Amino acid sequence: MRTRLIAALTLATALLALPGIAAAHAPLTSSAPKDGERLDTAPTKVTLTFGGELDPDGSSFKVTDAHGTTIATGSVDLTVADRNVMTADVSIGDPGIYTVDYTSKSIDGAVLEGTYSFGFQTDATIPPATGGDDHDHDAPDTAITTPAGSGWLALVGLLFLGGGLALATRRITRR
Repeated sequence: MRTRLIAALTLATALLALPGIAAAHAPLTSSAPKDGERLDTAPTKVTLTFGGELDPDGSSFKVTDAHGTTIATGSVDLTVADRNVMTADVSIGDPGIYTVDYTSKSIDGAVLEGTYSFGFQTDATIPPATGGDDHDHDAPDTAITTPAGSGWLALVGLLFLGGGLALATRRITRR
């Protein structure tokens, strides 16, 4: 009976540790304008949507023109209930390539950074997005970092798993 209880606690702890590791980020799921998009009409707003809730204190983006001049900065839209959207009003007048550099911090502490570009009335080459895996073929790439504090939960799960296996092995060898 004791062995079954330990095995159940070990399994439960390991399963509890996994979501803390797996859900350690809120990936960028879409953007407007989209990565690589060529526009004939200047956008008046840039919107980034993420796959989870963002920490407003660690999440922002900037839009720069072809000369590197910042033309807009954006932040978490607190009117969106899920707090997974960042927006900024932009005023684009000159044709060219515009770049969006973003940093987002999910509520569990994971940080994502990425860059993507779009063009307005230009045939110039649009540089590729940087940052990591493309989660949505029309969304910018992102880089994922490990969230602060998730390591201890995984360690506890592994300790319980090791202890449960040791006790189970001991019990089996006694028979």
